[in-house]
Parts: sequence; structure tokens; C-alpha cells
Amino acid sequence: MVKKVYVSVYDNTGIVDYVNVLKEKFDYEIVSGGNTLEFLRKNGLDVVDISELGIADGFYARTYLEDFIRKNFDMIIINFRPVQDIAEKTDDIKAFVNSINILDFSILRAAAKVFEDTIVVTDKSDFYNTINVSEYDRQKLALKAFRYLSDYDGAISEKIGVYSGEDERKMLNLTKLSELKYGSNPHQRAAFYKSECMADYKVLNEKELSYNDILNINTAVNVISEFYDVNAAAIVKHNLPCGVALGRNLFDAYTKAFDCDPFATFSGTIAFSKSVDFEVAKQLASMSVKVVVAPYYEDDALKHLIEHSDLKIVRIFTELKDFKKLITEEITVTPFGTLVQDSNKSELDKDLFKVVTKTKPTAEQLEDAIFAWKVAKFARTNAVVIAKDFKTTAISQGHTNNVTAIENALDIACENSKDAVLATDEAIVTGECINAAAQGRISLIIQPGGSIRDKEVIATADKFNIAMVVTGIRNLRF
Repeated sequence: MVKKVYVSVYDNTGIVDYVNVLKEKFDYEIVSGGNTLEFLRKNGLDVVDISELGIADGFYARTYLEDFIRKNFDMIIINFRPVQDIAEKTDDIKAFVNSINILDFSILRAAAKVFEDTIVVTDKSDFYNTINVSEYDRQKLALKAFRYLSDYDGAISEKIGVYSGEDERKMLNLTKLSELKYGSNPHQRAAFYKSECMADYKVLNEKELSYNDILNINTAVNVISEFYDVNAAAIVKHNLPCGVALGRNLFDAYTKAFDCDPFATFSGTIAFSKSVDFEVAKQLASMSVKVVVAPYYEDDALKHLIEHSDLKIVRIFTELKDFKKLITEEITVTPFGTLVQDSNKSELDKDLFKVVTKTKPTAEQLEDAIFAWKVAKFARTNAVVIAKDFKTTAISQGHTNNVTAIENALDIACENSKDAVLATDEAIVTGECINAAAQGRISLIIQPGGSIRDKEVIATADKFNIAMVVTGIRNLRF
């Protein structure tokens, strides 16, 4: 009897090659429908339309689906269009529901139930694990299918709840990818789970990322994603940005970022917005850097890093301009309850962006101010960033008041604060902050504004001829 496989996939990565193997080496007859049928035929495959088997119209098939699956198919390959993708295309609940493939949903559930007779595949990583499978392997694939169905059901119910204005439930479905050696500290157990929307990346030299590495990479890539269209470098240590710069080329950006806090580069994580070349690779290999992440590495640069360094080399395939789209919410679990908030995707609003002092900034100062503001968004509150010529000269963070944070930043910057810009993530609440900035000869301050002492703060800035921009946007990060 000819073996049959039913194929219906939204993510068609690798499916043509896999189906070809099933057909040519294992004599499978390919059955499909809809867009997948059209896709497979366009790629030269001989495919039977599932409607010819009576699934679309036959009363028997609809009523006794498990028997139909058992008698017709030796394997089922199904994955669905992501719920988030469907929801983004429409604000209408009826259009949303109509876009859900109920037939494939029912087929997958029925096939998973009769796993002894029918192999079920929902993950492309399992494509080549389905040859000569044992009963236990079939059971594991069925379990994976039921979990996939459960996650998809949960995502649908959550979106319908949003449409209906009822968001009392929050579904959190996580699939473990691996155990980690430990968490933040050796005495803390940790594991790595798959998120609903993950960045596409790869560790190129087969080293294992730690818990802290992943946190640092996330912050570093978040920072450079603000500057995806220029040469940018961001250095992160302990999940805190400690040097960010833009440059004429990547080497220039790196050396400028390094100058902000040279000690932090040791065992630090460095992210780049562009391809790493040999000149940058030589510099990285000579430093005690722990992780480097970039969209691409030139061949000679990658070879040099692998041969002459012990760092972990990460390539991110996800477009940097799309990186922030991956995370829509931040979730913090506490004994007092679980907190959920939108991720911070703040952008400067030209309607709120106002020069409030008599002294007006130059175009160059405004460019530096916007750069510093973007960096401050990822520093720990109270955050103060001093920058000049698209280079951070000081990043002060984690303080409990403005004055201390600004004084600390000025101490770090020293002479480099002269004619530089100063950005804060929270409103400046006292004229003492401006006094400190004046001693450091700061030329422009960019801050949210909105303090009850705004008049005092602005008047003090005017006294010292310091330009001030108010954004109306607070960027606290705890």
C-alpha cells in the first residue's frame, strides 16, 4: 500500500527538500491543499489535492476524522500561521476568526490522537527525525503536537479577549530549549526557554551562552537597534550600557565606545550594527572581550576571531530595524503578584520636543542630544548620559537622585564634559543639578521636564547660558 503524507504549512522553510526525500527515498505520495498545495506544485512536486480524498465534502471524513486520518495518512506535517501575524492584519474579530484554519487544526488534533498509526510533525527541526521512528518517538511527536495545539488555542483565546475588551487572563507558554550551567550566580539553577517571537541568531563558534550573556546581548542589541542604519558600537557589562558611539566606520565607532569606560570592555559584551571587518576583529582578539554580536562577519575577520580569541561569536540574522517588534510586553514575577507592561518603544515626538531656554542649541548639539537620549533609555534609573560627537563620554546609572547621578557623570567625563550634551531619563527636580552641569561646562541638557520646579530649573539654565530641551518623555528603567 502506498504511504501518504499530508502537508499544510505556513512556515515552508525546508519543506520542499524534506518532502522530496519522503517521495524519492521512501515512496510517499504527497497530499496537500490551499496555499501549500500551490507552493509545492510550483516547486515541481507532484501533489494530490486533499479534496480528492473527500475531506472537504465527505460526511464520513468530517464525522469520523480519526478513522479518516488513520486510513489515509501515515504522516501529517502541519504548522499554523502565527496568531500574532493574523491579529496584526485586522482589527475585526470576525475577520480574525475566519483566518484561523479550523480544518487543519482538527486534522492535527485527530492525527496526534492516533499517533500509533500516524506520525505528526509540527516543528521543522523534527523533519529528519521521523524516519524509522519507534513507538516512543511517535508518542513524543504527538505530545509536541498537543502542546502546539494548546499554545495556539491559548493565543487565540487571548487575542479574542483583547478584541472583546476582556484581558483578565494572561497566557504564558514556554518551551524549554536547554538547561543553563547556572543563573546569575553559580548557586542559582537556570534554564533557557523559547519565546513566542524570538530573534534569529546563531553562536558561530559553538560556545554556550550563559544566563548573563543572554541578558547582556539583549541590552546591547537593543541599544544598537536604535542606530541600525549607521556604524554603531555598544559595550554592555552587567546588563548595563557602558560605552556607545557612532563612527565613520565600525572601527571608529568601536574605539570611541571603548574610550567611555575602557575597564568595562574586559569581559564585556560588544554589539555592532554592521559587518565586523578584519581591523575590528584584530582589536577584539587583543582584548579580553567575552561576547561579540553583529549582523555579519567578513570571512577573514571570523577566522581571526575563532583562531585568536576565546570570545563567544554571535551572529544576529534578524534585521536590527525590526528587533524591537519582537518584544511587546515585559513580565516580572514577584511574590506580590505578576507585573505586565508594554515594552518601552518610546520615540522622540516633535510636538513635545521643545527648547525652553533663551540659549538655543546648534544643529550639531541637537544631534548629540538625540543620540544621548537614545542611550539613556537603556541605562538604569537615575540615568545620566554625557555625549559629544556621537560618543558617550560618561554613563552614570543606578543612583537614587538627580544631583548624585549628574555629579557622578561629570566626575567620569572630567574634561570631556566641556561643550558636551547631558541627557537624563527622569525630570530634573532642582537647580542644583544645573549648577553641577555648569561647573562641567555642559552646553545642552535634554530631559523629560514636568517637575514642579521646572521654572527654577529653566531659570538656572538661563543663568549659565545652558540650552535646554524638554522631551515630555520619561524613560525609567529599573
